[in-house]
Formats: sequence, structure tokens, C-alpha cells
Amino acid sequence: MEFMPGFGRLRHPSKTLTISVGAAILLIAGWIVAAGLKQDAIPLGPSPLVDYLPNTRIAQSDVQHFLDADFRIVRDMNALPGYVIKAFTERGGSRLTIANPGKRFEATDVISDESVPRKRLLFAGASGDRSFVFYEQGGIGRFYVLALFQTSSPNAMKPIWQGGCGPATNIDELRSYVSKGQCSGEER
Repeated sequence: MEFMPGFGRLRHPSKTLTISVGAAILLIAGWIVAAGLKQDAIPLGPSPLVDYLPNTRIAQSDVQHFLDADFRIVRDMNALPGYVIKAFTERGGSRLTIANPGKRFEATDVISDESVPRKRLLFAGASGDRSFVFYEQGGIGRFYVLALFQTSSPNAMKPIWQGGCGPATNIDELRSYVSKGQCSGEER
């Protein structure tokens, strides 16, 4: 034990050791947390290439008829059929390339975090063998995209159509955009 002038106390060498070990533990814990955060910042890979019926022309009336089904509205990507989720999951990975409503996404062409999706779900729907996903996509401008899918077997889907629409907040507004010709897809 040694006397510390001005403090009037005795200092134990074991206290210094305890403080040093504690500081080392905090330093290691900080390094582990930082390494974990860095792992989350791995750039998000691309979604699989989805080919929307390349040899078929889809008329506006067919898109409108597709949306006439009694859809169960979904606001969580994981509540959609697996084949739709797969279309919005990074190739060779497990992360979604589309964020759920209200979650962070890159809304502009200025990318601050490459691990964050550039698309965000507005709402989706499932009804029997039909599903749709309506989402916003960031970039130079913000785009609103409607994608239609149909089950072709229990484990497979057929992409039907994809096009740009106005910023609908519910399925009735979305149907209205389609019926007024305000959703346009690539005519094939």
C-alpha cells in the first residue's frame, strides 16, 4: 500500500489492475460492437432479374381486371407469398431489397448507406393465385411502381406486369389510377 499525498488515502495496487482490466474489457466490447455494425453495412446486392412476360402484350384493361380481385392488403413484405418475397430479396443473399412502410430507404440518388434498400413498400395485396406489390423507388426522382404476379405452381410465380403509377395510398386509389390510364408499363 502506498500513501497518496493530498488524498489522505491509501491506494491498493489491485485497484489499478481492476481499472486496467475493466478498461480493456470496455475496449474489446466496443471493438466487437463496431465490427458488428460494419458487417451490417455490407452493400445490399441486387434483386433477381424479373422478366415480366416478355412475349405478351398486357392491355390496361387486363391490369385493371387483375386488380379487381378481393385482395388481403399487406404492409409487411414478409407476409407476402414466398415467391413474391424472393423477387425482392438480394441475389444469393437473404436481405430484402425493399423496406417496409415507414422504414429507412434511400429516397434520392445520393447514397449514404449502400446496405439500405432503394425501394420502400407502400402496400401490397394477395388473393388466391394473384399478388401485387406497390412501392416507391428512390433515385433522381421518386417513382411509384406497381408489380403484378401470378402463381403458376405452388412454388413458382409468373411476373405479369410492372409499371409506373401515381402515389396511391390505398387499393381504391390505385385502381382509380389504373382505370384512368395513369399507370403505364412497358408495352410488349
